[in-house]
Amino acid sequence: MKPFKQKFNSYSVCIAFLLLLGACDQIPSNKDASQPVKQSNKSVNETLKGAEGFTKVSNAPVWLVNNPGGTIPNIAFIEGNDGLIVIDTGLKIADAVIALGYIRTVSDKPIRAIIYTHHHVDHTSGTKVFVDDAQQMGMTDIPIIASEYLLDEYQDENAVTGRIMALRAMYMYGTLLYDDPQHDSYSVGLSGRVITGSSGFIQPTYLIKETVLINIAGVELQIFPTGGEAASHIGVYMPVGGILFSGDEIQGPTFPNLHSLRGTKPRDANKWIAALDRMRAFKPKVLVPSHGWITEGTENVEAILVTYRDAIQWTHDQAVRLINQGYTQDELAEAMPALPEALQSDPWTKEYYGTVKHSVRNYYTGYISWFDGDPATLDPLPRLERAKRYVALMGGRGSVIAEAQHAKQNQDARWVAELTTYLIRVNHDDQEARTLKAWAFRQLAIETINTNWQGFYLTGALELEGHVDSVALQNDLRLLFAPEHISTDRLLSLFRYSLNPEKSAGKSASVVFTFPDTGESFTLHMRNQILEIQLGKDPQATAELSMDRIILNGVLKGELGFIKEMLVGGIDLKGSKLDALKLLGALDTETVPIPLVVR
Repeated sequence: MKPFKQKFNSYSVCIAFLLLLGACDQIPSNKDASQPVKQSNKSVNETLKGAEGFTKVSNAPVWLVNNPGGTIPNIAFIEGNDGLIVIDTGLKIADAVIALGYIRTVSDKPIRAIIYTHHHVDHTSGTKVFVDDAQQMGMTDIPIIASEYLLDEYQDENAVTGRIMALRAMYMYGTLLYDDPQHDSYSVGLSGRVITGSSGFIQPTYLIKETVLINIAGVELQIFPTGGEAASHIGVYMPVGGILFSGDEIQGPTFPNLHSLRGTKPRDANKWIAALDRMRAFKPKVLVPSHGWITEGTENVEAILVTYRDAIQWTHDQAVRLINQGYTQDELAEAMPALPEALQSDPWTKEYYGTVKHSVRNYYTGYISWFDGDPATLDPLPRLERAKRYVALMGGRGSVIAEAQHAKQNQDARWVAELTTYLIRVNHDDQEARTLKAWAFRQLAIETINTNWQGFYLTGALELEGHVDSVALQNDLRLLFAPEHISTDRLLSLFRYSLNPEKSAGKSASVVFTFPDTGESFTLHMRNQILEIQLGKDPQATAELSMDRIILNGVLKGELGFIKEMLVGGIDLKGSKLDALKLLGALDTETVPIPLVVR
């Protein structure tokens, strides 16, 4: 196997859950859009493999494009008297193009509105395709409807912690496995693969703060905040036909990801339960989810909603019960009983995507913090020092590697992984230990049906074998964020998280950032090793940097640098050059390796 950096370049930066280069956007031929419309019953096996499809609600002008391009998620269309409404826009521009091709086989009406059910990039990144199509048909000012919290959540995931979350997402979604024939059928538990390209995200124009009744193209919709799976979540109910568009409140044909291993804010189980109960109150006749297939029939829909919400409540309530009995975070995961048989609805609560085990650890942290109550864990020895002492206590490296080999012979993969972790922590270049740990990970991947766990296991094995170049990946991951669609104050606030305390120690500076093309000015105050962002020009500031917004966008994508732009004339400096360089020089700009396993 070639080093991953070479493989990475070979497929034009098509990486999971990351909105990257247009080279990924090679669109299949029109044959994809000419397939006949199917009615709504799809087989479980088809959907779990990520099969692309085009289905229609039996008695209503509502269509669902399942997994366009074989990826996730779905894109829904409602046809009104004189136009179309789009609900969620896909993971990338290519997917939206495919979905548009499907709907154009049954309707030539213009797009009148777009609705985001929530902020995740797989639901918001094909928007430009639909807006451009509407404009070509003479439509202007197409409303893009979303929660009032969408931009905050979008920024937090894709910018504030975007780099580490995106890197972890590549492991979780197994993207690095896609060009490996051994894993060519790999899916992500929600039904399709996560293969992305360039983003077409556009900022919402109509924000939902409370329930609204809205009429678009003659279609009456009730749009309401739910805030379960994500704070930015909304639901859409179409009274004519009793059709519920659930977004990710029903996350798909799988046990819900009550905690995402890629790293997200804690998901509030009680809010998620309340969201599902609010949807149940409509007594919907049809369920149109953003992952999975259309389900028809009041009893069928109710069965899914009830089973799903009860599985969430059972997991949450039993975790809290055990927490109150003194179980620690790790003990809690092992002590949880099996999901009751009545809640084991295949595939809706099968642990393909979420698991009980990794969810309950998050509840422990969310309710009573990381601290387990034993003061020994307040200030333990550093990880490296502990590993050195453990290895010495076990008789040295030779004894530990022999025990790991013995555990391998007994197919005890969990023990192999734990033992070799200590050896690798002591010596990152211990190739024998790395090889053994990679074997353990592959064995554990075979033993689980959960695709998130498989993704981490199998990609972790690649890292151990030297096939993952995290610096190269991170440099391209910076293309994830689409700064052109985010307000300037939000963008500048991101520099708070780049201020290096050592570089800024004992220093202070106030620098104005002016953007003539947008007419905006902000003052950045560096003091006490923090950065404060102030609207407007502070008269006490000693330097001013003037640039077009495109310069700021380029810096955040890693394509440009402030100091270089000052030298070539892209940025005009007034006032103290020393103070400007003092602030800019305190920002971390270099990419450092982030190994997830070899550490």
